[in-house]
Parts: sequence; structure tokens; C-alpha cells
Amino acid sequence: MSAIESRNYPGKRRSRDTRFTATIQLLRSAAREAGQARGRFEIYKFLRAVHRVHIGWKQRQIARTSARALAADLAITLRRGMSPIRILIEAAQPNADVKQKSRWVRALEHASSENVPVKQFRKFIRANGGLAGCARLAAQLNRKRRRPGGDWND
Repeated sequence: MSAIESRNYPGKRRSRDTRFTATIQLLRSAAREAGQARGRFEIYKFLRAVHRVHIGWKQRQIARTSARALAADLAITLRRGMSPIRILIEAAQPNADVKQKSRWVRALEHASSENVPVKQFRKFIRANGGLAGCARLAAQLNRKRRRPGGDWND
């Protein structure tokens, strides 16, 4: 390797941090499996994987710092108040519908706030009216902003 290649010039892309490689591969494979499956509840497998990673980060108290480092590593644009769950979903499924990602994030935030164990995730979601029901409960408990027509009119 020449001296020019070893330096980090603005036009030169840095190598990806290896701390998050396994995490991202796990989430992307879960997203790929959910996308290829025919069932309408197959997305729960992907969301359960995101929930598992987030719970692990929370238990080690590294959720915010890990999420920010992951966002910097993958060049995800951070917004004020962006949740680590949103960063994980953006990293695994960047091309998904924005409103759908928002609903997933709110449902996972509700499950996280209720301290739902990973093994009880699917049961908790179904008991609270599915993903839309959990997102609605999260919006009622912790509003991010007021909308004149309501949050989700479905």
C-alpha cells in the first residue's frame, strides 16, 4: 500500500468499523427473511431482532453511543431526538417506507418502555393490537408532536 492510500483523504472512504458488522449482518438477514416470506406477520421476526439488539445495548448502557457510532459508520443522517431503535431500523432497511418505519419505531419504543423480554415480544405486540396498536399507545403516552387530524387514521 502506498503512502497516499494509507491516509484518510476526504475523497477516500474509510473502512467500516468491525464492532457493528455482526449486528448489521444479523439485522439485514432478518430483514431479508421477512421480505422474502409470504406471511403478513413475518415482519415480527425482523422487529424482534431489532428489539433484541436494543435491549442488549440498554442493559450494557451503550444504546445511545453505539447507535451514534453506527450512524456515523453507515453515514446515516442523525436528527434531533432520533432513537437508537430508529438508527437500527435505518441501518437494516434504509429503503423501507418512512411511515412504516415510524410505526415500527413507535411500537418498539412502547415495548422497550414496558420492559418486554425478547421471548415475550410477539405475545406483547399481539395483546396490544399489533404494531399499529402499540404505536398508537406509544403516541398517547409519549407524544412527539401534535397533529391536527390525529396520528394514524386507519
